Amino acid sequence: MNIIRGLAQMISKQPGTLPETQKKSREIIDEADKVAAQLNEFINYSRPREVRRSKLALGSIVNEVVRTLNYDLEEKKISLQVKGEQLNIEADEQLLRQALFNLLINAIQAADSNGEIQVVAEKRNANEASLDVRDNGPGVPSDRRSEIFKPYFTTQSKGTGLGLAVVQQIVLAHGWEVECLANEPRGAIFRITHLKLAA
Repeated sequence: MNIIRGLAQMISKQPGTLPETQKKSREIIDEADKVAAQLNEFINYSRPREVRRSKLALGSIVNEVVRTLNYDLEEKKISLQVKGEQLNIEADEQLLRQALFNLLINAIQAADSNGEIQVVAEKRNANEASLDVRDNGPGVPSDRRSEIFKPYFTTQSKGTGLGLAVVQQIVLAHGWEVECLANEPRGAIFRITHLKLAA
């Protein structure tokens, strides 16, 4: 894929290349990028999940992942708020980042322009916490809320159907749970529960 992409870039940058050829070259580059993204998601999904736990400040991880998505948020003029308590949890940092990234991308894709997303951390008891990613998009019908975590199930025209499946893999590897709920008055809530609080 990298060779195809590289050759297409070379063709588009050749002096005297016709505008139509440049346009077709850019289309090849775009399609190569899409296929590469799908392959990366498939490889990511098929990789075994080895959890290396450490003490993490949940709020800091959330804010760092949100920063990586600033362009996507600004492009759709989406307002994102991080709310809740400052909690320390035991988790694998890289896997937690991946799960959060996938949930937030999902929420951004679901939300309309000028939509709203909230990330809310809450202490449930002395030992456990939960984390919500809430959007005010169209929501998920009740009969599809369990299906959306299955591999290759997607409601997005450009989706691969692996993003939420990867989230579920990561969550289960940690001994947590994830569910999709209705957000009132509109939208969806993706809730991760049983996050273990760090001492």
